[in-house]
Amino acid sequence: MKAVHPEAQWFDEARFGVFIHWGPYALREIEASWPLMPHSSQHLDVETYESLADEFHPTNYNPREWAQRAKEAGAKYVVLTAKHHDGFCLFDTATTDYCATKRGPQQDLIAPYVESMREAGLKVGLYFTTIDWHDPDFATIPISKGIQSPKPNTYDPARWWQFHQRFMEQLRELLTNYGRIDLIWFDVPGFGADRWRSSEVKQMMLNLQPHLVINDRLPDVGDYETPEQFVPTHPPDGWWETCMTMNHQWAYHSDASTYKSEVTLLDTLLEVASKGGNLLLNVGPRPDGTWPKEAIERLQRIGAWLGHSGDSIYGTKRVVEHYPPCYYGPMTRKGDTLYLHVREIPRFPVEVRELGGQVKTVKMVKTGEELPYKVEEIFGYMSGAEGNYSVNRIWINVPAELCDEWNTVIAVEFEQEPIWPVRK
Repeated sequence: MKAVHPEAQWFDEARFGVFIHWGPYALREIEASWPLMPHSSQHLDVETYESLADEFHPTNYNPREWAQRAKEAGAKYVVLTAKHHDGFCLFDTATTDYCATKRGPQQDLIAPYVESMREAGLKVGLYFTTIDWHDPDFATIPISKGIQSPKPNTYDPARWWQFHQRFMEQLRELLTNYGRIDLIWFDVPGFGADRWRSSEVKQMMLNLQPHLVINDRLPDVGDYETPEQFVPTHPPDGWWETCMTMNHQWAYHSDASTYKSEVTLLDTLLEVASKGGNLLLNVGPRPDGTWPKEAIERLQRIGAWLGHSGDSIYGTKRVVEHYPPCYYGPMTRKGDTLYLHVREIPRFPVEVRELGGQVKTVKMVKTGEELPYKVEEIFGYMSGAEGNYSVNRIWINVPAELCDEWNTVIAVEFEQEPIWPVRK
């Protein structure tokens, strides 16, 4: 399922990205698009909702500042909503007048975003939904109860094909008018791969940008899976990414009380990374383009921790497939190094069990300081194993005064990749 192009492999090492949901809906502090649904508690009629596009004037939009904040947060990539289900395009397009260049902003909002992210050394992602509730031909297509177009009518295959051609053309515009794009984040397929002509769409995209990474919401052809708003207990086998809000909705809202705590978000990042996935954490900018201070504060806290302990997150592999508990806590690994994440001040020496291989060094990741440790070789017998076996038990002394306030990371480096216990 994952992309094979060499220039797409960054995704499996990134571990942390920033999602940005932004559009005219920020004016009302409502979710993107979903208030068009009659069952929404934030419901607006179509005329009222679409008129917001003329009131949308992001006078303080500064994508270079966005890029700097994302980079300081330790993110490796950023994904911005180029078009949400409402059909409003933040980019210049020949396919519709319902776009930023022809309505309120009177400017292309994607071009400076792409340039700024690229200048900052961040991978550039664009969210592009498959559905379009503004398009006159898609609007005739009911999807399913709960997410039906606000302009339903009888399905007409000929009109669907006209919509699909505009869908393809908008993708072409995004992949030809802005230089290198690293990732396309699709949403809400609604139908199967045959209706979307998924293989044809993906081939067109790769013909334009062969290194492109796409998610699984273009049916049957995605490079990675996208659990939303939760971390799976049993992570997918291939590439995956949890997308999550900082507060209670994807778009801007001024209620500061609904934001998750900094420690909760750091815990989520650690859990995702320890299971081999990426965390795509959302920011909802204000209508003028500035970021809420609550989001900035949380990103700064994450960035501060990644600044000294990011080696235990970026480019690491999961350890959960190995038999637990060789260590009672989250683990990540990279080559010959095992990272132990110590969540509390340890009352006893930190213990690692049943790993084979010679220990080279044990260090605090934050400071590089070496820690005292001892290795005890254990001989024993296990039913079902072929004869006796021996493994190591490692004891590491971690002084309380050296511990991080949130998560102390210990790097145990072996002479070669550690040997994990075999279970039958």
